[in-house]
Amino acid sequence: MSFLNSHLTKLLAISLIGVFFGFLTFNGCAVNPVTGRTQLMTVSEEREFRIGQQVDKQVREEMGIYLELPELRSLVKEVGQNLARHTARAKNLTYRFEIVDSPDFNAFALPGGFIYVHRGLLERINTIDELASVLGHEITHVDARHSAAQISKVELLNIGLLAANVATQGAISQFGDLVNIGAVLALNKFSRDAEREADHYGTIYMTKAGYNPKSSFEVMQQIQKIQLREPTTVESWFMTHPPTSERLANLNEEIKLIQQNQPEALKRPIQRNQYIRRLEGLAVGEWNGQELIRGDYYYNKEFLVKIKLPEGWQGQITNKQYTAVFGQPKKDFYVYFDIEPLRFPVTSEEYFREFESKLKKRGLQKEGITSPRLKHNALMGTYRGSSSQLGAVKAIAITFTQEANGYSLVGICKSADFSTFRPLVESMSESLTFISSQEALQLQPGRLKIHEVKTGETWDSIAEKYFGNPQEKNKLAEYNGLEVKENPSAGVLLKIPPTLHFQ
Repeated sequence: MSFLNSHLTKLLAISLIGVFFGFLTFNGCAVNPVTGRTQLMTVSEEREFRIGQQVDKQVREEMGIYLELPELRSLVKEVGQNLARHTARAKNLTYRFEIVDSPDFNAFALPGGFIYVHRGLLERINTIDELASVLGHEITHVDARHSAAQISKVELLNIGLLAANVATQGAISQFGDLVNIGAVLALNKFSRDAEREADHYGTIYMTKAGYNPKSSFEVMQQIQKIQLREPTTVESWFMTHPPTSERLANLNEEIKLIQQNQPEALKRPIQRNQYIRRLEGLAVGEWNGQELIRGDYYYNKEFLVKIKLPEGWQGQITNKQYTAVFGQPKKDFYVYFDIEPLRFPVTSEEYFREFESKLKKRGLQKEGITSPRLKHNALMGTYRGSSSQLGAVKAIAITFTQEANGYSLVGICKSADFSTFRPLVESMSESLTFISSQEALQLQPGRLKIHEVKTGETWDSIAEKYFGNPQEKNKLAEYNGLEVKENPSAGVLLKIPPTLHFQ
């Protein structure tokens, strides 16, 4: 009987492998509509659209669409549609463009023509032509069916895995979850070849649509500066992109070819003021209607909480596990702030003991004794552990309860940096205060102001006017994509952010 079962298993495996390769041969190929090359493809265009349609709903629910500036939203749609008319799939696919309410420097595309730019990206670019460059890149991902190709690879991988698993009678089943998780993560990232393709054809599309292709190079230079100064700001967009230096070199070659074949395209006027004027009042920084980070302060309008952040720290208020996360990634300093409702009121001591048991389960061992009688009757402890990314770590936890809610701050850093890190977390705990409902009602995010340069004004005078310090001129010029060595001309519109502390 066992021989028979083994024989049947092998036959089934052979059949599955035959189906797998037959599937590749007869159903797994399609022509890339942009390049004309044959590529693996298991996803029909109809199914591609339905996938994008479903994920679009999640994007709208979880990230939200930024609706405060209708003229800016209309501009994004207008530029997107101008570009889409020159794509390979223009006749059989409707492209859709939206602004998502996120401060990140990011843009992304979903299968089926759904394209999004983040509010934070629109804040940092400076011309309509730069916007066209970003949208052209994302449009190419859709036009060349990059997402559908990624999904196809995963589906074929899973068919091959099923055949191999049967052939080995389950011997590799223990690795199944690992393969599937890796496949899911792969769907969120395009290959570097796909990114190069998107740069190349995106530049072609923007040139055909009437924009100046030099802006592709200029926006990449601006991104390179941001990357060097604020690496975490752009890392989500460039995780799988080729190095920026390589992309600049490739774009430079593209522009040389355009200079030879379409020299008039490089003489087109750059549309700066037309773009900048639409940014008046744009929300800047972390803001979701309930929480915001303004200057060096985090505010929570629902729980009426205010916390001062250490100088130069960043924050994230869209985290699903915690109320907010703060830190200085360059130094690997991280603080997790959480507010959790309690089933019934408990004392701060009881809450701290329960919280410590959770930390222990996560691998953090207590060091020293509990420090009581802090502000808000909070208790504090220190812990040690290890992290796959940071190595040996130390942590500090500060908790208290109030009105049937538990409040916690947990800071984690490399063990070697703990003496520097600990006072920063303690200062955050000491700064935590409860604000009035009236104060909370008045809280609004920082917003961009637009300044029209007057005759005789200089970078020094403008920086002095808005920031009280002419030394801020370098940061202000860079923020506007201009050179500080040349004073802005009269009539030029400049973006004035609420603060330059992020630079």
